[in-house]
Amino acid sequence: MAQTISEVVVQNNKKTRTSFIRKVTQATENMTLDSLQLEADIIRLKRLPGIAHAYYQVTPKDDGTYKVVYGVEENFTIIPSANIYTTNDEEFAYRIGLYEFNGLGRNFILGGYYQRDIYNSFGANFRAPYLFSNQTGVALNYQNLTTQEPVFLDSGTADYKYNNTSYEILGLHEFNYRNRIEGGVNYFTEIYEYTEGATSPDVPQFLEVKKLLYKFIYEFNDVERYYYFVDGFKSTFNFQYVTTRNEALPEFVIGFNDFIYYKRVGKKGN
Repeated sequence: MAQTISEVVVQNNKKTRTSFIRKVTQATENMTLDSLQLEADIIRLKRLPGIAHAYYQVTPKDDGTYKVVYGVEENFTIIPSANIYTTNDEEFAYRIGLYEFNGLGRNFILGGYYQRDIYNSFGANFRAPYLFSNQTGVALNYQNLTTQEPVFLDSGTADYKYNNTSYEILGLHEFNYRNRIEGGVNYFTEIYEYTEGATSPDVPQFLEVKKLLYKFIYEFNDVERYYYFVDGFKSTFNFQYVTTRNEALPEFVIGFNDFIYYKRVGKKGN
């Protein structure tokens, strides 16, 4: 006789919405009890940025059905950042930012940064892996980055004001808790503007190039989490193809794969 779930309860969540936790987990009322599926749900919950730890409990009821309880412990998710450094000319520079990793209680990641590195720069990011369903979402990124860059010529070194303004949209899809992909386009404009230093008749003092970057990412994730401890293997493949309307500049491809292996050592080591 099949063991049937008649009740699903979410407990201890304060900021994360119960409806969201029910959305990203598979166990529902009238479903056959499956311990492997419950384990997969817990792994998925633990990987959410808003969740520090998760667990489940199964309790038999008088009518022969089962009650499933998902319990969560939440992270503090409003995280500021600050970075202080010096420019190429030994001037003071900094970047400050603020991100929310559990926006609207649905684990939306949103925030931005401001940078002062001789010139002003800023960026904004939004990422919602489960916006459309429990498997599909979107990421939107904007950046207006301006820096001073040296250009090395035969006659000496020149300084250029470099600006990169980019707009990126990515589709996110999770096949299961181990395999996910993301892909999309990044439209960006690069501007090089001469400021001072050596010159050359072969090197323009102003250059504006519009480019299009196609991006594809595949991740295999078999990492187990216990609070901030991690154990397991993760592989991330990143492929990018960049094209431009400027015939003098070549199209090019970037591809790389990150392999990461984590190992627990005793109770307190990683």
